Amino acid sequence: MSYRYLGNKTKLTDWILEIISDLVPTEARVADPMCGTGAVSEAFANNGHFVLAADVLKFPTLHAKARLNFTGEADFSVVGLTNYQDAVNILNDLPGIKGLFWVEYSAAGQPANSSKPRRYFTGENAAKIDAIRRQILAWRRAGLKDEVADVLLHDLILAVNRVANIMGTYGYYRTSWNRESLKPLKIIPSKASPYAGVKHRILHGRVQELVAQINTCDVCYLDPPYTKRQYGGNYHILETIAQEDEPEPAGEGGLRDWRPKASDFCYKRKAPGAFRDVLQRLTVPLVLVSYSTDGQILPNDLTALLSEYGHVTRHEISFTRFDSNGRGGPKKPLQEHLYVLERS
Repeated sequence: MSYRYLGNKTKLTDWILEIISDLVPTEARVADPMCGTGAVSEAFANNGHFVLAADVLKFPTLHAKARLNFTGEADFSVVGLTNYQDAVNILNDLPGIKGLFWVEYSAAGQPANSSKPRRYFTGENAAKIDAIRRQILAWRRAGLKDEVADVLLHDLILAVNRVANIMGTYGYYRTSWNRESLKPLKIIPSKASPYAGVKHRILHGRVQELVAQINTCDVCYLDPPYTKRQYGGNYHILETIAQEDEPEPAGEGGLRDWRPKASDFCYKRKAPGAFRDVLQRLTVPLVLVSYSTDGQILPNDLTALLSEYGHVTRHEISFTRFDSNGRGGPKKPLQEHLYVLERS
């Protein structure tokens, strides 16, 4: 699943699995409550683990459902359709409508709270997004099961990512069109998950709200944000698709109100307290923490903080910084650390 995402661990999953495989058996239950695109959750499932995946934002949970639980077969008879491919074909053939995305996020629109059109999408693609959103919501209200409608939203988000006129995240749009953004939006069907028979569990909420479920697992993998960039603001458009709502976009960038989902891990002064708040609630015997040397807390300081709760070992690997601006050129080399906390 191609995805431009802050902190994406796709390239590090083999390294993470190598470490965890030396610590716990494959039958261990693993929680990934900050799952992002679901790449690490999928790697855990591929390694044979039962996975509990979650996120404070809703759109990552749609990806986790598709990657872990989608069987490829779904009952569409309640909305008069034959199968999943039939639904995808209908969505791709819909004529565009002038809804929220056309008005607020297209070059053809007239946003209410901006001095100029927001060029996230061409007018044609934005209108198509509006039409597909409306149809999926109509099917859901007509009785299509949530897990099926959620996979269609996952598919829409991936299609949106392919044609978005952005540098890397949705904090702002490009002033000139990139080549991909001029192509017509098209939904590509998701493949069935090879792990669906396990019926992994997907939840929506903050770690602190889900500790009762997380503490039923043997391992908790924490991948908190470690820079000042808030995911709710940087991925506001994807969250609006997932939420199926009509927020009032604000400012020149058209952000939805992301503050209710703001993370204390993004603030230098609050990050240590955020770690302690989570660790005091968790009772799982093994906690893994992914964190970069680019983070708000220095490696030795984080090691000391985690050591308040048990024995800590630190593993490290070199990687390349995520380039949200797409400017190319040499990138600052960084170290990704995986802290292993064995509770005392």
